[in-house]
Amino acid sequence: MAKKDDGRVTIKGRIRIDEAKLEDRAKLVQLMRNFREAVEMAHHLLRKLDVNGIKHQLSAYILNYHYAESALERSRLYSDQERLKLRKPQLYSLGKANENGNRNIQLTSLDTIRVKIPRASGRHEWVYLKVDFGEKYHKLLEELINSRISYAAGISISYRKREVWHVYLNVPLELYAKHFPKIRGERKRTGTGKGKKGHVAAYDLNSDRICMVIVSWNGELLDHKSRHFPEVNSPGFPENKARDLRLKALSELVSYAAEHGAYYHVAERLEKSKTKTKSAKANRKISKFALNELLQHLEVMVARAGGEFHREDARWTSVGAGLISRDLGLDVHTVSAYLLARRFIRKHKGS
Repeated sequence: MAKKDDGRVTIKGRIRIDEAKLEDRAKLVQLMRNFREAVEMAHHLLRKLDVNGIKHQLSAYILNYHYAESALERSRLYSDQERLKLRKPQLYSLGKANENGNRNIQLTSLDTIRVKIPRASGRHEWVYLKVDFGEKYHKLLEELINSRISYAAGISISYRKREVWHVYLNVPLELYAKHFPKIRGERKRTGTGKGKKGHVAAYDLNSDRICMVIVSWNGELLDHKSRHFPEVNSPGFPENKARDLRLKALSELVSYAAEHGAYYHVAERLEKSKTKTKSAKANRKISKFALNELLQHLEVMVARAGGEFHREDARWTSVGAGLISRDLGLDVHTVSAYLLARRFIRKHKGS
């Protein structure tokens, strides 16, 4: 199982759902609804049971222990929410190196995945789906199929103009870098970023976590990392110690981004100071968290790393992040950083 903070790159494929059998499609939709409910159940049980107790209840509901583990992992993406009600069906399966990379959602060929449908009898069945990945990923995917490399996988459905299905494969950064070497260390132009010195790193700064993404100039999410320190919001936690934890985490993330080809570092522009809310917990976070000071330190760290620091308007990124985080399999704060990077790229792409 990959650790949450391990470097991972998400590869997206479009599922040709129209070619699937109607009965297989129905089975898959029901499984995705059950998984969505398992995630909501896990979110509720996190405050009541230990991890083993949660997995036991989830596996009894979804009829598969590995899906239960995956649902529990997904529920942690929403740990800062009091209640959880997901709108869209979803499916996710953690990686498993000794079982063809993934136990429940497997890539079997360059254009085919299979999804395990659990049964109470234990006689599970597989549903096969045709998928279109970009041709540039074929060599990487061939190695993924023929090796014992662990990869997480998820399936999502979007209902905008019409129903569209996608599969997401979270592959190790090392594998991606092997086939796309510009991801590591090279500060040359990438994709459509003509004349640019390197990738874009964007940061989402919060009182109890810092999230960072590295994005190429064609908008591709290359890598992401987060540092969490929830203890800083506990009553009585020393303010100086909280500041030191944030600065240390920020320094590590800036160094990591620079070492992996990021030259432009982007954070939010503060239009006005944070205001009070109706939540006592949120007010305590605001009073302890000097965001402007942290941004000033970030600017100095970027300069020492030899990069360029930019501030970008972050309005509405958190709203957009809430809408697409479920599809990407990332937490809202990481997606907010990704949207901030995309906004910077759109503004500066032609300059």
